[in-house]
Amino acid sequence: MKPERIRIIAVLAIFNYIFLGSEYLFDNMIRYATDSAGVVRAQNYVLGISVIGFLLFPCINRYFNQKMREIGLYLLPIAGIICIFVIQEHLSYRSMLLSGFLLYILYGMIGSAVHYYAVVSFSTEKGLAQTVGFGYAFGLLLQFISNNLIHNSTVESVALSVFLAAMVLLVRRLSLECSRGVVGAEASGTDSDTDIRKNNRRSLRHPMLAALLLISIVVLMTCIFSSLDNAVTLVHAGGSVDIGQWPRLLLAVSGLLAGVLFDIKEHRFMQIMMYCVTLLSTMCVVIIVWGGPFMAGLIVFYLSAGFFVVYFTTSFMDLSYYMKVPELWAGLGRATNNICAGITGTISLMLIETGDGMRISIIALILFAVISMLVYLYMVQFRMDIQEENMAKMLEKEREKFGEDKFQAFVKNYVLTNREQDVLRLLLSSDESVQVIAEQLYISRAALYRYMASLNEKTETKSRIGLLQFYYSWKQP
Repeated sequence: MKPERIRIIAVLAIFNYIFLGSEYLFDNMIRYATDSAGVVRAQNYVLGISVIGFLLFPCINRYFNQKMREIGLYLLPIAGIICIFVIQEHLSYRSMLLSGFLLYILYGMIGSAVHYYAVVSFSTEKGLAQTVGFGYAFGLLLQFISNNLIHNSTVESVALSVFLAAMVLLVRRLSLECSRGVVGAEASGTDSDTDIRKNNRRSLRHPMLAALLLISIVVLMTCIFSSLDNAVTLVHAGGSVDIGQWPRLLLAVSGLLAGVLFDIKEHRFMQIMMYCVTLLSTMCVVIIVWGGPFMAGLIVFYLSAGFFVVYFTTSFMDLSYYMKVPELWAGLGRATNNICAGITGTISLMLIETGDGMRISIIALILFAVISMLVYLYMVQFRMDIQEENMAKMLEKEREKFGEDKFQAFVKNYVLTNREQDVLRLLLSSDESVQVIAEQLYISRAALYRYMASLNEKTETKSRIGLLQFYYSWKQP
């Protein structure tokens, strides 16, 4: 595995750890100031407000100079560490909520930067979903180890602070590497964003339409997963069932599995796989609200949730290659999930608290039906592009075949030697100087001039340009 991919996995893992670990700390601390329903509401508020940070980073990256960004990058962990320890002290509900707001705005900014720099660094590589899956799984393993080894909130806060500082250092390194890449692109006269998009494996004719469809899909899927998350959190916060830490391992396993499966045929089957996972999640909603076996629904939920995180993260990172402002879209998967969870979380919590299983089941089934339609429309977008791409490849092969047939006919008609054929091929495919062509053929300039003179004599032309014009205008008998 290349060092660049290891660094990307490491920074994604640390981001997932501190994002989820801080949420876990926040939930545990705010329980001292409110009831179980209040914990769920507060959690939804801080997750929803993180979208501000995800939207701030593109503006900062576009309109602030390098020095200002460097200063901001060093101030972020200081402010974040202060917020973590204010939450850990749990002095009052208001102080914890305000600190949570500021902390998750900062996490949004850092998360947006992490995903964007990962996209830029990863632009020429394959295995994007695997990288996201590994980063997510290792982040969950870090949280699992932390929760099982650390039983003191102060020590937990110190660990989160240390990893936050480490992540900022990794982000700074990625930023410098990406800046050097952009400078190199500018020096060579190319558009770095355009080059990133060209490196993507599949073409997309209507990126904005695909983006709107993807946002809609993730929003509706989030409604289902947020409802499940709220049901689980409500039961855990109420103390009626001790979920424990082992479901984190299921999330890690599902994240790894999703990364491997989604990368099959360069994401060609990712949509249909996620569709099946959403079906299972919808069934979980029905099982839990109708009083079915809670642990069975919980296991399916955690396995499905890992797939969902890798899905929306990979999908938006992949989409950013096609967009004009890639730093906005790279992290928008997490932002869309967070804002939707924050908005719909309170509504789903109210529905769950009513205990009306029929209403909740009907709403879940309607959401699934709409998701089915949107996934189909999204897949059609790519299916059309795949067909066009295959047709373009077939035409290219036909052109190559025709060009080779013409070349061989030209060789036969003018009785060219093997060396004259080599010279003519390079003259047709290269605009380099005579010296460079001679070096490529491992002959001297004088020898190359002799071969060119022989070609001119056989074709009754007088120069290199005349020879090329004659070849392109020549028609095969």
